[in-house]
This record gives sequence, structure tokens and C-alpha cells, in this order.
Amino acid sequence: MVHHFGRWPAAVQVGLVYLASRIVSWFIFSTVGLQQTFSPWKQGAMSYGEFVMIWDADWYQKISQQGYPQALPLDANGLVAQNEWAFYPLYPLLARTLVTVTGLPYETVAPTLSLLAGFGAAWLLYRLFLLCCQQASDSLGTDRGEERWHTTALWAVAAVSFCAVAPVLQTGYAESLGLLFLIWTLLYLVQGSYTLMLVPALLAALTRPVGVPLGAAVGIWWLVCWLRDYSARRPQRGAALAALGTTGWQLISAVMVCAFAFIHPAHAWLVTGRIDAYTATETAWRAGGEHVLPFMPWVHQSQHYLGVAGPLVLTLLLLLFFAALLSRTVRLSLPLPLLLWVLSYTLYMLMFFNPQSSTFRLLLPLFALYLPLVMLSSSRVYRGLLVLSGAAMQFGWVGWLWHWKQLPGGGDYPP
Repeated sequence: MVHHFGRWPAAVQVGLVYLASRIVSWFIFSTVGLQQTFSPWKQGAMSYGEFVMIWDADWYQKISQQGYPQALPLDANGLVAQNEWAFYPLYPLLARTLVTVTGLPYETVAPTLSLLAGFGAAWLLYRLFLLCCQQASDSLGTDRGEERWHTTALWAVAAVSFCAVAPVLQTGYAESLGLLFLIWTLLYLVQGSYTLMLVPALLAALTRPVGVPLGAAVGIWWLVCWLRDYSARRPQRGAALAALGTTGWQLISAVMVCAFAFIHPAHAWLVTGRIDAYTATETAWRAGGEHVLPFMPWVHQSQHYLGVAGPLVLTLLLLLFFAALLSRTVRLSLPLPLLLWVLSYTLYMLMFFNPQSSTFRLLLPLFALYLPLVMLSSSRVYRGLLVLSGAAMQFGWVGWLWHWKQLPGGGDYPP
């Protein structure tokens, strides 16, 4: 069976890997859902279909069926309360369209949409990883063979598909659709197709909050390309302008991608009349609903859990992480545009995100790091353990975070 598997078309192999990963997550969701005794969504155990439609899936359903509020809701202290503006519009809009066309209930359409978008993301991820492997081979001046790189790319897709937070790819969340458009954008970026990149970049920025780091990555990549061109022309007069002429459309594309990041906040402003409607809504999920300084939430959380040593431990962990990004394996396996995305998104999270239980899920856009992990060894045992460890951790993510457990002070940690 394994021998014949390798003869099947790449799309079939990717599809079977993705299907296997989703079956594992289905089993975990189904098992944990039966253990649910109480939640804000149902009194008692939940079926699989019910269990994958809780938490933020409930917010997306409200947007799909009712739209966004025209006035921001306020709590008893006059602060903006949690509301639909924290969530981006494309996923619920697409789900509503499919509900209208098919006549099926939203509870069926949304997870099905996520499941199908996840397969699209897996296929594009395979193509992206295969391109990375081929470019690594070219940079080393070696030829390890198409089949070898295909196997490596497929293992990396499996590692992502079975990772700890991968169950979210079949829920009523926008992660699958967001990953589809993000990977599509990065594939075009690595290929240098800056015009084609604009469509998925726009769709990604309307699906998940990735517009800012994506714009940063594309912009920095333009700067790198301009500097390379300028350095090659430097003895000539007008080298800077000549380099700008060569990379001009790339610069325009980068500016457009940056602009995409402001569409949803601008939409919230126009509808509610508050210029800070989106950011005020985002801070409603933070204690006290107050705006925070960049990086400080990570410092405060490190102090909360580790005491005075917390900031030092945090600094050491970050230094180790960035050192790993500069390692030979990572630099060889990830093309510079993809590495710039990883750096941009990491810094974006450190600057603007409040570290909490949802952070594990928010790390999913760093999927590219699974490729160098897979490339550390060609051993099937190593790669198999990498995939199986992710599948095992799914039990922890679903059982600990997705499963609702009432905290003493009320509520629960969100997944």
C-alpha cells in the first residue's frame, strides 16, 4: 500500500494526508464533545457538529446572519464591550452566500467551508514547500532529485496538518480560509509574481488580521531587492533611480498590500463613526479593556507566571528563537521572502497581541517553520514522531482549551 501510495498523483497524496489528519481531529472532537457537561452553548454533551461550532464560531455565525453592529456596545464602565467588529468579514460573508445558494443551515456550511478551504491550503502548502526545497537544492548546487523533495514537502504538509492546533481547520473558524489565502500569497511572493499576489493578499487581509505583517514582509522584501539591484549598479550614475525603475512595480504592490490591512478597520470606522472602532473592540478582550504598549503584555505575563525572573526567561527564549531562525538549516530551507514573513509575523505578535490561551492557535501562520524541522533529518522514524507528537498534542488542545470548563471567576480560557 505504501509502495503504491508513492505512485499516485501529488494532489491525491496531499489529499489523503489531509483527510487522515481531519479524521484524527474528528475523533478527538467527537470524544471530547461527549465529555462536555455544561457550556454557554448547550447543557450537556455535544455532538461533533455542535462541538465545532462554539467559541468564535458563534461570533462568525452572528455576523453571517445579522451583520455588524452600527453602534459599539458599551459595558457598565462605559468601555467598548466584546462585539462582532473583532472578526473579519470574508469568511461569514462567504458562508452566508453558500447558505443562500445551497439552502443548507449555517451549522453545516461553515465547517464544510473550513474543511474544503483547508484542503486548498494543504495543496498550496505542498507547492510552496516543494518550491522551497527546489530553491534550496539550487542554492547548494546539488540535485537530490524531484522525488526526494516531493517526499520532504509531503512530510512537512503532514506535520502542519497534524499539529496541535490543526483541529481548528475543520471548525466554524476562519483559520482555514485565512491560511489558504496567506499561503497563496506567499507562494506568489516567493515566485516573484507580484501582480498575481495582490488578489490573495487582499482576500487574506479580509479574512484574518494578517495584513500588517504581510505588508511588512512584502515591503522589506522589496527593499532587499532594491538594495541588491542598486549594489549591482552602484558604479554607474543614477544607480538608485535605475534600481527603483526595475523594482518599481514591486514597490507599488508592496504599498497596496500594506493598504489592504486598513480596509476592515476603515469599514468599522465608517459604520460606527468611531475611528478606533476596531482597536477599541480588540482591547475589549483584554483585562480592563485598556490599550497597551507594544511588547508590554508579554513582559507582564512573564512576570505574572514566573515572577521577577519572567522577563529574563522571556528574553532568553526570544534570543534562542531568533538564533534558530538564523541557523543554516532554516536559511537554506526557507527562501528569504518566506523567512521575512516569519520574522514579520513574530514581531507583529510580540508588539500587538496579548499572550493568552489563544496564542497557540495564533501561531498557526508560522507554518513555514515545519519545513526546516522536517529537513533536520530524512529518517522516517524522526519524521513520523514529529507528526505523531502533533497529533497527540491535539488531545491537549481540544481537551484543555476547546472543551469548556467553568473557571472559579466565571468564563473559561478561549482556544
